[in-house]
Amino acid sequence: MKYHRLWHHWVLFVGSAAALIAVKSAELPTWPACFLLVGLSVLLVNAGLPLARYCVRNLFLERNSAAQNAVFAVIGTVYATLVAFAVVVVWESYSDAESTVAQEANALADLERMSRGFSVPVRRQVQEAARTYATLVIKVEWQRMNDRGPDPRAHAALTELWTVYTDMGPKLKENPLYETSVERLNEIDDNRRLRLLASQTEVPAVVWVMLYCGGVLSVVMVYFFGVRRDWVQRILVSVLAVIVALSVFLVASLEKPFAGDSGIGPDAFVSVVANMQNLEL
Repeated sequence: MKYHRLWHHWVLFVGSAAALIAVKSAELPTWPACFLLVGLSVLLVNAGLPLARYCVRNLFLERNSAAQNAVFAVIGTVYATLVAFAVVVVWESYSDAESTVAQEANALADLERMSRGFSVPVRRQVQEAARTYATLVIKVEWQRMNDRGPDPRAHAALTELWTVYTDMGPKLKENPLYETSVERLNEIDDNRRLRLLASQTEVPAVVWVMLYCGGVLSVVMVYFFGVRRDWVQRILVSVLAVIVALSVFLVASLEKPFAGDSGIGPDAFVSVVANMQNLEL
């Protein structure tokens, strides 16, 4: 294959690479992003195959195929281990964030119910502050957690809850529910802090570098296999590209537990607010 016949492969290769970067940077819905990432990855590796063949002759490929198989086995094993490690880490972080949200919402619901054991003024203050806090978390804080941080009004509503209990007189503090209520308030505060921290967590840059480099090396090794039939080699690189793309997509989807279509939603708080309204009827 002459060099002047490869220009359209170079255009396709550079274009698909640029499109991949754009898709990775853009905030697209989950499924369109997945299909674009996989499709562009397959297009990229197939466009790069003729370019690799031009650089390395078939004779060289055939003579070194055994050694390349051994090297590819090592690279594949290391890359698979890295992907498994990254997926486990982000999945555990996602699960912990989901559990934290549930614990925060449950503690808020318990606090609101226990407020019915206090005097009417205290009960009204607690219920109003709890409802305000949950509503602000649902409607405001959830949307801004990933970029602008916590909502000051939600923090103010939580501070108001603390003020209600810290300003109680000695008689009200003798209520058997007081200590338990303060414990629940501590749980809300602690879990809110953990939730906000989880919204800012990211996969370390070194892990991303290893994921990308490992995927590229795996594809390049398949380029240099001594395969006689063109369609067989194209199937091999396409399948490998799909696996690498899906692995990267999975890690990226779970990296921020509260972002995107697959992110954790405020359903637990919505349920708490609905139960508060039902208890008032």
